[in-house]
Amino acid sequence: MRIGLCVRGFAGILKILREQLPEDEVFECDQSELAMLAPTADVLVPTICPIPAPIFEGRRLKLVQQYGVGLDSIDIATATEAGVPVCNVPSVGTGNAESVAELAIAHLLMLSRDIPDAIQQFKLKKVGAPLGHCLWGSTVCIVGYGGVGEEIARRLQGFGVRIIAVSKTGPNGSRLRDTTVKIDLHVGQSLLLDVVREADFVIVGAPATPENKGLVSRSVLSSMKSTAYIVNVARGPVIDYEALREALEEEKIAGAGLDVFWNEPFDPNDPIFGQNVIATPHIGGSTERSLLGIGRAVACNIERLRNGETLKDCANPSATSDGI
Repeated sequence: MRIGLCVRGFAGILKILREQLPEDEVFECDQSELAMLAPTADVLVPTICPIPAPIFEGRRLKLVQQYGVGLDSIDIATATEAGVPVCNVPSVGTGNAESVAELAIAHLLMLSRDIPDAIQQFKLKKVGAPLGHCLWGSTVCIVGYGGVGEEIARRLQGFGVRIIAVSKTGPNGSRLRDTTVKIDLHVGQSLLLDVVREADFVIVGAPATPENKGLVSRSVLSSMKSTAYIVNVARGPVIDYEALREALEEEKIAGAGLDVFWNEPFDPNDPIFGQNVIATPHIGGSTERSLLGIGRAVACNIERLRNGETLKDCANPSATSDGI
């Protein structure tokens, strides 16, 4: 089979796919080459590349398999109409959710202890500055209590914090949760404004579904304490950009940690970085363990496609492939 990795420069992923699928031809392309090369592919692996409707007009394409969780860049409705399954890899258990959770906590610590300024103070030969904030005894609100949110909560337990979880349906939702992960309060999305008022830190882990665009709105940011910090490890559009920039500029919140942005790569000269913002270039899931775990799951689904077996974790199960 011909498998197209729809991004250039991701050498680690390319190497893993070629090792896991030695009988197949795995090639790389970027967005500008996609229209030309997609008709020659049996499988597309989009990563961060948008897969627009015209790509599904070709008759050869049998599967769009994401290298991770996010499917917000794929026209799933058109794929379903064309009979092309669109699948992803659940974050928990591959190392992905675990890695993203670690980075979320790293952002919390960098913000609370003002690590960028601490580095500058060290260079100036200053001792004992800046004065930081302690996570212990604080309240952390996790907005989006899915797989990543649960892994964040699991790791926060050792910090002695009060944990509030916010999910779409609240504690009575359909998703089975790990009861060994203890949280202090779990509420539905309708109570978001109420609970962020209590938080010293807000971590955004909600998926970038259409209804979640701008979920963290001006109202949410205005409800936060002026001393509170926000961290986003989900997708950029889950936070309203203008509202966040305004909240930072007017010191309605104390700072932000961003690993995801409204378009990527994001402009490093954007005015938002004139505020107290710590930025990392969408590296939440970029660890060796995560990439290998996801790669094995991707290869497994491609083998299922080859053998005409039921595919796993399809966003559109009505679009089924007969194999190759």
